Amino acid sequence: MRGVTLQQAAEAMNGELFGAGDPEVEPTGGVIDNRLINPGDLFFALKGERTDGHRFVDAAIEAGASSAVVQTSWMSENKVSGPVIAVEATDLALGDLAKHYRRRFDIPVVGITGSNGKTTTKDMTAAVLATRYKVLATPGNLNTRLGVPMTILGLEDHEVAVIEMGISEQQGLTYLCEIADPTIGVITNIGPTHLEFLGSVEGVASAKGELLEYLDESSMAILNFDDLLLPKERAKGRLLGFGIEMSSQFRGEGLVLDQKGCGHFSLQNHSFDLRIPGRHNVYNALAAAAVGVSLHVPLSDAAQALNDFRPTRLRSNVAERDGIRVYNDAYNANPASMLAALRASNEIEVSGRRIAVLGDMLELGPGAKEAHIALGRHAQRFGINELVAVGEFAEDMIAGALAEGFGGDHAHAFPDRELVSAFLKECLREGDLVLIKGSNGLALWKVAEELGF
Repeated sequence: MRGVTLQQAAEAMNGELFGAGDPEVEPTGGVIDNRLINPGDLFFALKGERTDGHRFVDAAIEAGASSAVVQTSWMSENKVSGPVIAVEATDLALGDLAKHYRRRFDIPVVGITGSNGKTTTKDMTAAVLATRYKVLATPGNLNTRLGVPMTILGLEDHEVAVIEMGISEQQGLTYLCEIADPTIGVITNIGPTHLEFLGSVEGVASAKGELLEYLDESSMAILNFDDLLLPKERAKGRLLGFGIEMSSQFRGEGLVLDQKGCGHFSLQNHSFDLRIPGRHNVYNALAAAAVGVSLHVPLSDAAQALNDFRPTRLRSNVAERDGIRVYNDAYNANPASMLAALRASNEIEVSGRRIAVLGDMLELGPGAKEAHIALGRHAQRFGINELVAVGEFAEDMIAGALAEGFGGDHAHAFPDRELVSAFLKECLREGDLVLIKGSNGLALWKVAEELGF
């Protein structure tokens, strides 16, 4: 953390510095896992559902942490072996420090949210901006109330930051915006995600719209104009749109999907030839191009960056071995992203069968059963030949497929993923395409690994 001393960090977190150590030392970064400490890092002792980071304070200091951030209540019952900063709540202190640190940098910050496509849009946007700038981007999908401040604390000599923001509760996005202070906001789409906490699609739209409420008149909002649920009227500053169907400044025209399902289109007389399958990834690319142009990246450079783009692991990855292809999109799932993946698999030409390994969609609340029945119906509608349903709602997926006319001999339910790989090894043959997708808690990505992909 450039230019911030331990004493200044303590003050920013409304904390107090204790123990031996130089208060003028500048921490090199912030971590929440003592196993990942580099010399000089600031260790935040967070209390989670499974473990308490305070158990590892001594280990963190021994590993070279400049200090540990601990709760004041813990201090009264424990002796410390090195410098610590005592605060009321360590998770909120992390956010406070990141908010303080962010204000030291007068750079554009792109905040990206939405129900689906956040991580791919973030990665595409970073690739476009990297043609002109030194970019800090959210690592992986660390888009939470802990991940966002951790990313911000990584700012050094960067010229622009691209921050992914994921939330599951009202006012959650406002909190992340107060930390990251975005100057450009991107909303990819609105769909049925985290309904257990947000209640309805309208609740999702309201929560995502907090990004627009935060941005002021000097900022820019970049929205998917094809998504009619997006609250465009809440934008205060400059508004740019992207899409395929509706009129917008960044409308992809002449879209064609090739045999691999990859999109080819024209944007303001520039040709884009993606190497990542799915119509939904065309939207992600258009959003990234719009951000690039707003920050003075020529469209020709954006097109080249996106044509060269390869997806992050477990997101729209297509691999082939022995004539069998696996479409691995197993990082996470909700009704909208499941539908997008099924559509994408249907757009890929195959000589054999389309096999869908679909796992539970978590955090859907009371409507979970109906959502999984609907998913089974979609599997039939999008040309799936073999349905492998996995998890608590596997039978509901099968019921939906059968109600839509799916052949019973081609519908298979498994309570968990343990037997899925063995089943697939027995039935896969040359020419088949296997889609693997489900919520991360089911770890369906291991199925791809067990199949050798």
